[in-house]
Amino acid sequence: MAPIGTIYGAKWQSKTVRSLAVAHYIGADLKLEVIEVFTGGSHTPEYTAKFPFGKMPGFEAADGLCLSEGGAIARYIASTSENYKDQLLGADAKTAARIDQWCLWSDDEFFDCGAQVIRSYRGIVPYNQPTEQKNLKNLHRALTHLEKTLQTTTFLVGHRITLADITVASNVHLLYSLLFGPEVRAKYPNVQRYVDTVVNQPEFGDSMNKNMPLIAETLTYTPPKKEEKPKAAAAPAAPAAKKEKKPKAVEDDEEEPLVPEEPKQKNPLDDLPKSPFILDEWKRQYSNKDTRSEALPWFWENFDAQGWSLWKIDFKYNEELTQVFMSANQIGGFFNRLEASRKYVFGTAGVFGEANNSVISGVALCRGDDWKPVLGVAPDIDSYNVTRLDHTKDSDKKLWDDYCAWEVSVDGKAWADGKVLK
Repeated sequence: MAPIGTIYGAKWQSKTVRSLAVAHYIGADLKLEVIEVFTGGSHTPEYTAKFPFGKMPGFEAADGLCLSEGGAIARYIASTSENYKDQLLGADAKTAARIDQWCLWSDDEFFDCGAQVIRSYRGIVPYNQPTEQKNLKNLHRALTHLEKTLQTTTFLVGHRITLADITVASNVHLLYSLLFGPEVRAKYPNVQRYVDTVVNQPEFGDSMNKNMPLIAETLTYTPPKKEEKPKAAAAPAAPAAKKEKKPKAVEDDEEEPLVPEEPKQKNPLDDLPKSPFILDEWKRQYSNKDTRSEALPWFWENFDAQGWSLWKIDFKYNEELTQVFMSANQIGGFFNRLEASRKYVFGTAGVFGEANNSVISGVALCRGDDWKPVLGVAPDIDSYNVTRLDHTKDSDKKLWDDYCAWEVSVDGKAWADGKVLK
C-alpha cells in the first residue's frame, strides 16, 4: 500500500497519537517523522515553509496537502477510508456532530489544561499558583463528567470505536502517564477502565502507546532551589581586657562571636560609565504622559546609545499557547523573574491574536550593549529569541515606538493583552 503521507511530531504526544491510531485502525501507511517538542525542530525554515505557524503535529499527504492541528489531521486520515469513515466520523450529521463535540471538548479540557500544568511544573513556563489551581479544577471537573458518562456506556458515541474515543482516551492516557498518579486515577474507575479498553484494542497495535508506563506518583510543583551563599567567616576575637565580674547574662552576650555583615554583591553593570539617560525618569514619562505625543519624544531626545541598547523579544513556542489571559500571565511571570535587573531594564510585551492562535512578542531597553547580563537573570529566558534593534534605522525606531504605544500587530495578529516592566 502506498503511504498516505508523513506526520511530524512526538510519538508520545496525544495529538500525534490519534492520527497514528486512526491510520493503524484503517490499515493506512502513515510515516512518522519524529520531532520532539521544545527542541526548535518545528521552527526551522524547512518546517515553517510547510506549516507557517510552526505547530505540531504537522501532516504532509502524499499528494502534497499540508495540514496542522491534530484534530484536522486525524479527521482527514479517517475520511480516506471507505470502510471505516462512517464508523470513525459518523454516518449522519447528528452522529458526526456528537463525535466532533467530544473531540473538541477533550482538547480544551484535558490537553490544554493538562499541558499548562505540566509545563509550569517542569519549568518550561513560569509557575503561577492561581492558574495552576484553575487548570487542576478544570481537569477534575472534566474527569468527573467523563466518569459519570461512562457509567452506562462503553464508548462515547454509539457502540463502536469512533474518533471521539481515540481522541479522549489518548488525551487522558497522556495525563495519566505524565501528571496524575494512582491515588487520582483510583477516583475515576470508569475512566481507567475506558482508557484501558480503548488503548488495548488490537486494531491499534502499539500506536496508542499502550506500553507507556503510567506515572507512579502525582506530579507536583517543586520550587527551584536557591543557590546557597557562602557563609562569612567569623571575625577574630579581640584580645580580652581585664574587666570586673559582670552578671552571667552579660558574659554570655560577650562570648558570642562577632560575624561581619555579609557584603552585597556588586552588579558588573554598575561599573559601566555613567549614562546621562535616567531610567527612572523615562519610566515616569512613560507612566504619566501620553505615549506618542510626550513620552516617546522625551525618550529619543535623551536616549544614550553608548550606555543603553534596544532589543526585541519573541517567545519561541507560540504553538503551545492557549488562552490569551494565560499567555499574559506568562509575560507577567517572566517580568517578575527579572526583578534582580529592575534597575537596568524597561520592557513591554504583548499577546497578539486570539485563544489557541496567538504569539508573544515585546521590546526591552537594557543597560549596556549586551542583553545577557540584564535579561539572563530570568531562568526562562531560553524560551525567547532576543534580537537587537538598531536605533539608527527608522524601521526599528518605529517598531520600538509602536510596541511602547501598544499599537502594533504581529503576523497580522492584533494586540490582545500586554504587560509593562517598569
